[in-house]
Amino acid sequence: MDRNAVLPDRCFKCDEPANGYRRAATLTHVPTATEMMVGAIAYAFAKRAPIEIGLCERHRRSRAMNVALISVAVLLSSLFVFTQVRATELVLPLLATAGLIGGVIGLVYAAVGFKIVRATKITDTHVWLKGAGEPFLASLPAAPAVTPGAALPTLDDAKPVAADPAAAADIAYRDARKGALAFLLGCAITAATYVLLPGRYVIAWGAVVFGLVQLVRGLRVYARMPGEYRKLEHALTLVAIVSLGVVLGGWVGMSEMTSQTQASQFDTALNTAGEFQTQGGSLFREVSNRTGAWTDQDAGDMRTVATLYTRGADALAASAVPADYAWYRDGLVQNFREAADIATQLSKLTTSSSQSTFDALFTRWNGRVKDLTQLEDRLPPEPSRR
Repeated sequence: MDRNAVLPDRCFKCDEPANGYRRAATLTHVPTATEMMVGAIAYAFAKRAPIEIGLCERHRRSRAMNVALISVAVLLSSLFVFTQVRATELVLPLLATAGLIGGVIGLVYAAVGFKIVRATKITDTHVWLKGAGEPFLASLPAAPAVTPGAALPTLDDAKPVAADPAAAADIAYRDARKGALAFLLGCAITAATYVLLPGRYVIAWGAVVFGLVQLVRGLRVYARMPGEYRKLEHALTLVAIVSLGVVLGGWVGMSEMTSQTQASQFDTALNTAGEFQTQGGSLFREVSNRTGAWTDQDAGDMRTVATLYTRGADALAASAVPADYAWYRDGLVQNFREAADIATQLSKLTTSSSQSTFDALFTRWNGRVKDLTQLEDRLPPEPSRR
């Protein structure tokens, strides 16, 4: 077609009425030989041609449906991987390879499969299009005969296609509404997985980004419509849908920020409590390995052990903790207070105390150490939301 030509107000695929809907695109063409020799750099110097094509309601929906189906497939695959696949040294490389291959296939399909129209050749005066449906091609007038070697005929100027403003405004609103609903769906999926998958969640970037692009595209067209064709209920509907999505997405963001803050505070408390535990445990082992009768120094050192473990328990008890790790914090606090109680009981013993009393308290200590090991073994490899 001539660069100045305007395609008719019919669907580029099936030749049904487009009712004034026009999808703008900027076509780029690079010869295959040039692309193989130069690579992606060739696109910086490629010829470009802006074009607008008409689409019927059915073919406008089909592209959105393809995006939605692929987004759902990716979401279900991610949920399966997150919930069913156990990461090991063998599985992780396989998942990374599969993700890389799937990502490349997805990019190729997004770049080629989703394109409604493509350019096979672009000159200064004409552009050759690919992607039109047979009914649309059959409806076009026959091309003028051109003798070999002669220049193709050109148009002096374009004749714009007259469109019904009311219909065009309604189409633009529906496009914006579809984008707003896709944005809301992405935010809702993110919020749902955040609640239903403890410790892990899925950010539906595909639906969110696609929805925002579609929303902005529809709003740009809608805003250019005359004021008498823009309706207040349209604006209120779009604001309500987008606001709900923002609330859901904002809730996830705020919850994640709160969780990260709590995790940071909890890590600080763990480090502080860990220092007290190291000092207290080392001193306890030193006292228990001493030979000879029980002395006042031994009792005093046990009071120090009790103080260290009490300070560690207090630091943990006063710290904020992500909800998923409250059980771990509470378990540590209970374990440290148990250690403080044992050390306090030992500090009250004297040389005249029976050996069975010492043995019972040391047995309690060994049991507490075992419980602490089991508690730490229950922790996941990476204590954070992913």
